[in-house]
Amino acid sequence: MAIKATDFDGQQWSNTLWPVTALLGDEAFFMTRVGDFWRNAGKHLGFSERVVIDQNETEASARLHAELDALSLFADRGLVELRLNKGLLDQGLRAAIEGWLNHAPDDKRLLILGPALNKSELGQSWVSTLQQRNAWIDAATVSATQFARWLDGELRRQQIEMDADAKAAIVNHTEGNLLAAGQVLERLKLVQPDLLRGTTLDLETVLEALTQSARYTIYDLVDHAIQADVSGLNRIADLLRSEGIEPMNALWAMTREIDILLQVRHRMDHGDSANQAISALRVWRSRESLVRTAVNRLSLVQLRRLLNLCHETDRTIKGATREPAWLMLKDILLGLAGHPMSR
Repeated sequence: MAIKATDFDGQQWSNTLWPVTALLGDEAFFMTRVGDFWRNAGKHLGFSERVVIDQNETEASARLHAELDALSLFADRGLVELRLNKGLLDQGLRAAIEGWLNHAPDDKRLLILGPALNKSELGQSWVSTLQQRNAWIDAATVSATQFARWLDGELRRQQIEMDADAKAAIVNHTEGNLLAAGQVLERLKLVQPDLLRGTTLDLETVLEALTQSARYTIYDLVDHAIQADVSGLNRIADLLRSEGIEPMNALWAMTREIDILLQVRHRMDHGDSANQAISALRVWRSRESLVRTAVNRLSLVQLRRLLNLCHETDRTIKGATREPAWLMLKDILLGLAGHPMSR
């Protein structure tokens, strides 16, 4: 039986993650939220490694098979994400998923996420197995007639009180787009946190908060990543995306920072102290502490991998693949924050 994403709040994962979970559907809001629930729960439960496998990879099924038997780095437990980009799987990928369903390792958890499946794929055995195990989350879109009810539930979940006119303004402004409405609420919390302390927000207050210029820039995003503030970088990334910040602009800032860190780390590996390397590269004094924190946490290999991921993201933004650019940008930021992962 499928669990509706509208009814899922992540509490089911407070003490354990299911061996295999499917998160499939066409509603971007639920894909983002429930995916973040899964990753954050995994981190809380000690799954510190992360591997991402894309369906478009030529060896996707082989990689998924290999993760069943591969030992985790440093004996850590790991999360594996299989990202589908179409609703039909080949036989090799189906077999790999069946392998996980039949012999899931104790030290790894698998998340299958992607668009709604084709009718023919819904008849496959791996689908029925996950549904029978109640490990299938349906991220279906919410119809226009259900949108107001969904918004009421979302306001209750986030403990935000709002009068009828303010809610109507959000409904009209977002035109039934859950992702846009969710970003409106996040922006309210980020831009005007003092408004959310038990006060009922009226129309004027909500409109004023939404029309203010944002507090955050792409440089704040990079700084929060270096400070390993995963929660903060996720919120700011969602806010910037909702404001229409171009992914290429965010990527430019990340690439520039990683390039500087790479040069500092290279000098340190060749005998310079952190202070000598930072001074040689003329890092702004106001940023010295941040740079020092990052290079003491990240190795030269990790920084080179992040720079390669920047290049992959650049190609994606230019149309080489269909993977969401902001999802790849978040992977870069998580890497900067020291979150282990593999691509």
